[in-house]
Amino acid sequence: MTPNNVVQINYKPRPHAVDFHARHQKSAIMVWHRRAGKTVASIADLLEKAIQNPLDMPQYGYIAPTYKQAKKIAWRYIKKMGEPIVKKVMESELSVELVNGAIITLFGADNPDSLRGLYFDGVIVDEYGDISPSIFGEILSPALADRDGWIVFIGTPKGPNHFFELWEEAKALDDWFVKMLKASESRVLSSARLKKIRNQPGMDEDTYNQEFECDFHAANKGAFYAKQLNELEE
Repeated sequence: MTPNNVVQINYKPRPHAVDFHARHQKSAIMVWHRRAGKTVASIADLLEKAIQNPLDMPQYGYIAPTYKQAKKIAWRYIKKMGEPIVKKVMESELSVELVNGAIITLFGADNPDSLRGLYFDGVIVDEYGDISPSIFGEILSPALADRDGWIVFIGTPKGPNHFFELWEEAKALDDWFVKMLKASESRVLSSARLKKIRNQPGMDEDTYNQEFECDFHAANKGAFYAKQLNELEE
């Protein structure tokens, strides 16, 4: 991932993340199953791009549905992976400054005003299905415009919501990187482990297909014809 003249971060990409790191598109959407490492890969990609940014005062953001989630999910990863290139850690602001002056800050979509008035060179939006779709058009798109910034949406399906709509639209566009990763195809979890997860108490077929097979229709448990529609698609 990193040129030889750039300090390496504490990260070794998994095989299924290599094409994501090598992408040329400014926009990306990744629908990966649970425990596939989408957050880790995205943060590593953010750190790599931030340290290589030649512009003055680069600024990046990681956005989770809530500020508490952002801290719980991503903060330790950013500090650990970015340790070789982090100049300053600002705990109270959930921000780090890299040795080239780039700033990376964690945000919660539950406080959209914290994002207003900022510019970004790149943004990760985690679990976009749990975030209001207006945050993209009203706040993030303008914030990325003058710096020609990039954006990555990641998440796991939760019904045919706006995340599903974005996925369907992006698949038809050449200037978007799109990737769906199902547990049955990724080999991240062994077949024996998946079988154990599938058969554990409280895990029904719809929930398993939603969380591990990236099935947007299975997530919509209130839809009477969801299962039949999935069978027809297959």
